[in-house]
Amino acid sequence: MTTSLVAVQLLNGVEYGLLLFLVASGLTIIFGVLGVLNFAHGSFYMLGAYLAYFIAERTGSLLFAALLGLPVMVLVGFLVERLAISRLYARDHLSQVLLTYGLVLVFNDLQRALFGNEVHGVPARCSRGRCTGSSPPSPACASRSSCARSSSAPASG
Repeated sequence: MTTSLVAVQLLNGVEYGLLLFLVASGLTIIFGVLGVLNFAHGSFYMLGAYLAYFIAERTGSLLFAALLGLPVMVLVGFLVERLAISRLYARDHLSQVLLTYGLVLVFNDLQRALFGNEVHGVPARCSRGRCTGSSPPSPACASRSSCARSSSAPASG
């Protein structure tokens, strides 16, 4: 077993542990504050990230995408809480789990229908006329710099 393999596996373990920590802490905070077992909190985050990706891809501005995507997802969260979750405050926890798990399934299918199953990345940025990042430059970036020329030029080497 090589040192690099051990390091990669160690990082994978830390990453998975942090992911489990985020899920557990999210459930704990939401249950502690609202008194509702909400399994859908990660799905709201996922939809917000995909919405920000969608906006950033079309505008070329990640800042604009975050500033627009955040209030949209806050509004969606508010509507879901008022229309569905608030009706379950007086019920047992099983009803809450069933509703929020159903929301997870609905949001996951919504994401697949709107964005597909492909992995998406944030568009590359241009800094002083040079492309940064590994993905192709965004249309907004490529149109105002040398990124269009450098990304279409054959690689030398």
